[in-house]
Amino acid sequence: MNSPRLAGLFLGAALALGAAEPVAPAAPIASRPEDQSLARVVRAHVAFLGDDLLEGRGTGQRGHQVAALYAAAQFQRLGLKPAGDAGTYLQHADFIESTHTLDRGRFRFDPGAPTEALALAAPADVLVSPAPGETEIELSAPAVFVGYGIRAPDFNHDDLAGVDLKGRFAIVLSGAPPWLPSEPRAHYAATKAEVLATTGAVGIISLTTPRDGARYPWAFRINSSRFPAMRLIDADGKIYRGLPELRATAGVSQGAAQKIFSALGRNFDTTVAQAEARERVGFVLPGTFTLGAAATVKKASSANVLALLPGTDPALAGEPLVVTSHLDHIGIGPAVDGDTIYNGVMDNAMGSSILLTLAELFARGPAPRRPILFAALTGEEKGLLGAYQLARRPPTGAKRFAANLNVDMPLFLRPIRDVVGWGAEHTTLGDALKGAAARHGFGLHPDPLPDETLFVRSDQYPFIRDGVPALYLGVLFGEEENAFLKTRYHKPSDDLAQPIDWASAGAFVRLYNDLVRTVAEAPAAPAWRPGSFFRKQFAPDR
Repeated sequence: MNSPRLAGLFLGAALALGAAEPVAPAAPIASRPEDQSLARVVRAHVAFLGDDLLEGRGTGQRGHQVAALYAAAQFQRLGLKPAGDAGTYLQHADFIESTHTLDRGRFRFDPGAPTEALALAAPADVLVSPAPGETEIELSAPAVFVGYGIRAPDFNHDDLAGVDLKGRFAIVLSGAPPWLPSEPRAHYAATKAEVLATTGAVGIISLTTPRDGARYPWAFRINSSRFPAMRLIDADGKIYRGLPELRATAGVSQGAAQKIFSALGRNFDTTVAQAEARERVGFVLPGTFTLGAAATVKKASSANVLALLPGTDPALAGEPLVVTSHLDHIGIGPAVDGDTIYNGVMDNAMGSSILLTLAELFARGPAPRRPILFAALTGEEKGLLGAYQLARRPPTGAKRFAANLNVDMPLFLRPIRDVVGWGAEHTTLGDALKGAAARHGFGLHPDPLPDETLFVRSDQYPFIRDGVPALYLGVLFGEEENAFLKTRYHKPSDDLAQPIDWASAGAFVRLYNDLVRTVAEAPAAPAWRPGSFFRKQFAPDR
């Protein structure tokens, strides 16, 4: 892959932005010259952050360090206040990095005589991991199949009721049942391991359902598992949310899951259909399962890049609005068509560049009532780690965050004038987005990909778990965007050679600027809707 020339990028990133005031309704979108002006700035940042020089900006790797210094330099150029550690723009985080030796994974099911033992091949059929921070595991235990393995009291559903998992593997279906609404379904799937860790289970064996197998082909799962996994380390040296009770985990392909059920005289696909119909499908399995895995473990570190724009109202000084985009991608990995650099242009050099462009608009004034914290986050691709670090360790002077607005992987593959606000229905941020979209001629649409459960898969989720109202702003998905997910998402071809409609990026910044300013100018912080599922879970008193 040929890299574009880097000459002039830093100069290009400093282009004058034109009008810095909140944009008022004007001419039709296609004729607005400010979109082209903003697009040039976004494009300059993307051209640097997405270049081969940055080696895919892998968390804890050299390329991300370069990207972090670049973002810090841009914030410094704009005169924004450093909000990281010790008067710098960098908020450091320490990690445990585990690189799993996939072909050393071992999986054996011995149901007892007269049925023969079943061994699965790794990684062709199964992906096995030791607990975070552990280098090797060999563990044998009985097992219980518990359907999806979720507790959803708000929906009168509990797969674990009356089940004894102590000292046993919990065998579960991947994800959460499709009859749940998209965002609660995403939440229950994301927190499944945390719940199972409290039951006494020694590990999790997750069986890929036909639905998940279609969404994430096993070959994609294998390729993703070749990249290092990471977990945050607390100041006391313990792994944050490490769940050491779960000593081993395994992901099993759909085909291998069918083999396990066939050995028991059962049909896997029929069982999945019954679970999707809310039937209780759990049972105790005969015999024992043995899981083995190996990993190379080392410590690593990376940093969020934080810059503060003070507000004009002293009463709001301790409650900034935090505006986020993740700066990391997945780095260098297995070659695809001879290319090993996973540039992450759309995911998420684009979002980070929009963040930097937005910061420039606000730095040119006027200052809003409420302070704004601009945060280029690390470790999103490793489990939202930078967002968890920031949510639980706000900068000095921040008593709590008023709200979070996040942009991740907006796909400008064609002219885009339709946006989606994931989570808009849960808080009054939805009202602010509705007004901004109307003022700027954008269509506003509900979630076009409910099965992708995006609301818990990006950096707004750690803030939500801390009770902070949040919204994830993206674009409407059509044929081009769905093709991107299938052919370029988390692949080296998400690079600077793909088609990009830069004018759409400029128009998106204009809309986003209005949204952020609307929230930052309001005297009251955004609020959760009374009936919101996430308010009930995380912010009942807010």
